[in-house]
Amino acid sequence: MSDNILVIGSGAGGATVARELSKKGKKVTLVEKGNFHPKGSAAKNLKSKLAIQEIDTIKEEKLKKNELYKYLIKNLTDDNVHRLNLELMYLEGVGGTTTVSMANACYACSSCYADSTTTQFQRHDLELYDEFLEASQEMNVNPLPFEYRGPITQKITDAGEKLGFFMEAMPKFIDFSICDKCGNCLFYCKTNAKWDSTFYINEAQKNGAELITDFNIKRVLHNQKRVTGVEGVFNGNKKIIKADKVILSAGALNTPIILRNSGIKKGVGENIFCDLFITVGAFLKDSNFNQEIPMGVKTEFGPYFISPHFSAYLPPLIEQKYKEQGKTVEVSSKDVVGFMIKIADESNGYIDKKGQIFKDISSQDLKLFEEGIKKASDILIEIGADPNSIVISPVRGAHPGGSAAMGRVVDESLQTEIEGLYIADASVIPRAPGRPPILTIVGLAKKLAKIIVQKS
Repeated sequence: MSDNILVIGSGAGGATVARELSKKGKKVTLVEKGNFHPKGSAAKNLKSKLAIQEIDTIKEEKLKKNELYKYLIKNLTDDNVHRLNLELMYLEGVGGTTTVSMANACYACSSCYADSTTTQFQRHDLELYDEFLEASQEMNVNPLPFEYRGPITQKITDAGEKLGFFMEAMPKFIDFSICDKCGNCLFYCKTNAKWDSTFYINEAQKNGAELITDFNIKRVLHNQKRVTGVEGVFNGNKKIIKADKVILSAGALNTPIILRNSGIKKGVGENIFCDLFITVGAFLKDSNFNQEIPMGVKTEFGPYFISPHFSAYLPPLIEQKYKEQGKTVEVSSKDVVGFMIKIADESNGYIDKKGQIFKDISSQDLKLFEEGIKKASDILIEIGADPNSIVISPVRGAHPGGSAAMGRVVDESLQTEIEGLYIADASVIPRAPGRPPILTIVGLAKKLAKIIVQKS
């Protein structure tokens, strides 16, 4: 008799494992806390949680003397102005954050960063090479073709190489045969050239999987450490679904809460990372950089990388900086160029019993940001941006993980201490990769599906 398999969450991990298992004839129910977002509206529904910085007195005094830290907190108006609270972005709904991604497909290989996710999983005897190849073919992963680079992206590439940096095309999960180069990857890909996990969800449904939306799972039910089902809230009422296997793919901020409610506490909600990032930008009149395909190239520096990136934070910050210089300059989105600096931050965050997130920015994190800011600023100046206009966005995190890490909460088969309860999301990544994780999560979910099929 076939197992009843319930998958919680429809992002990169949940959609993938549902597709893979349904292809093998397994009975799969995919449960999503949110609902469908109308085409082009997902980015408007992005949410954020505040991660509170918790620092001791000695550390606080050191941070107060750091020039970058002082710059980053200068506009804070809350009572704890010495604290740099971090904004963590997430999205609830069918497809999860894949629907608002910039289509960056990072292979997380050790050639870019010695402590890459690939290396971290290999230390636990988990190899994802074949799964990466499968996913890359299905998701149309290819480096951004030269002819798809915008003029500013190309100027940035030339300037970076002139300054001695190795600039390379960013791998993207985009079908370039139908891409219209609109540069609107984050908000709305009208041609459906960008992959997101709804592609896999549609396939899973065709294979017989059931999708239930607006179902808020609260805990996993089990008897003598073996899964029996889940309990949650549906249409305002408590509902129980029986299951033989449950796969948690609710994301690194929700998965640990469900685990704790299910009786698993050791190591859960600890050692959280966020892949912290900032955007450095400057004024370049009529550059129209905001209309180019975002993050088309990159240059790697071990625990961080930098890539051309527009942020809506930048225009008002630049206007304000000019104002402080006694100048009145109207800055629109088309007048701004920028760089994202994404770092592998220290895994020092945690979620408390009430669900509040605490996350420190460390002196090592600041050091990586400072290095990236210098490199990004040099390139911006080289392409002709006004050096007196350079600004830095607030620190944010878009890829939280580590909250149910392999070796602490799951074993090499991605199973928890409860038999039949597995995890397939960024929670299981032990340390920050400092790289976009979607391809890694898809590979993990593919591997998990194979493990489950082999066991059954």
